Amino acid sequence: MPNYLFHGEDRFARLEAVAALRREHDTDGSLANNSVQFDGARLTFSELGAAVSAAPFLGGLRWVRVDGLCARFNSPRRGGAALGDWDGLGQLLAQAPPTTLLVFVEEDLRRTNPILQQIEPQATVREFKRFKTDEALDWLRGEVQQRGLHLTRNAARRLVDRADGDRGALTQAVDKLALFAGDANVDEATVEELVPDQRSATIFNLVDAVAERRLATAMQALDTFRASQDYRDEQGIIQMLARTYRQICVVREVIDARGSDQDIQAAANIRFDWLARRLRQQAGRYSQASADAALARILQAESDIIEYRRGTGGLSEDVAVELLIAELASTSH
Repeated sequence: MPNYLFHGEDRFARLEAVAALRREHDTDGSLANNSVQFDGARLTFSELGAAVSAAPFLGGLRWVRVDGLCARFNSPRRGGAALGDWDGLGQLLAQAPPTTLLVFVEEDLRRTNPILQQIEPQATVREFKRFKTDEALDWLRGEVQQRGLHLTRNAARRLVDRADGDRGALTQAVDKLALFAGDANVDEATVEELVPDQRSATIFNLVDAVAERRLATAMQALDTFRASQDYRDEQGIIQMLARTYRQICVVREVIDARGSDQDIQAAANIRFDWLARRLRQQAGRYSQASADAALARILQAESDIIEYRRGTGGLSEDVAVELLIAELASTSH
């Protein structure tokens, strides 16, 4: 069974490919009991070795997914000697049993990354780049025809521009416009009203990165948001995090009750299918206990800031928010 490495900045296409690969190999539904997923930032070599060598339980295949292992070694200062036990990764992959399907998922990936050099000879590698403008327009034309959406030429160009080459953003925008417009024509003004500009939607990038435990991305998004024209104060960040984690707590309850996406929409009071799917994916990273604990940690950050303002201890706003994001985005449950 081959190993896989999916990487690239088009997150939507990347994760869609991972899901398709899983569906392709889960012919009998046995992967429900034969799957394990690791955070590469904390994974040890011995843990991966044990997972790869384990035999599947009541099925013919075992699914092992590792997110962000290469990113852990992205620093150009790291050389082969810094790999430690991971210097044996290539050999581990070469000797992996045919009953194990090992999938590495990465975002930012440098060609000089030493872990990439270990994986690449032993894996099928696929890169998912952002759309160029012409590619995005071609893709959008097919989606519009399929959905019966009436989009003017200027509106299509504005939509592509605002999505900034991100297929996930384009897909969500088309879903939203189809629900809003129905049979009506969608013009440029409607696109500007309903579709956020990906280049300025930094608070949403920040909150999504935290909820999805992408620590490096979250800290970078925090710096970007603080430097943007949308930034007002740290309290706005805490409020957005609290809103998101309240939704995650609600959605986690629906998931545990085996509810549908429609149940999620009703419970979380949201209108769009695409948002229900995103919340399901985010809530799937948490247990009910860990989601509740994350929300409690946000409330603690607010208390720390209040105490600091009163001069009775606590933490300043910027420090409290940075610690909060670091803990939420790095916590493993």
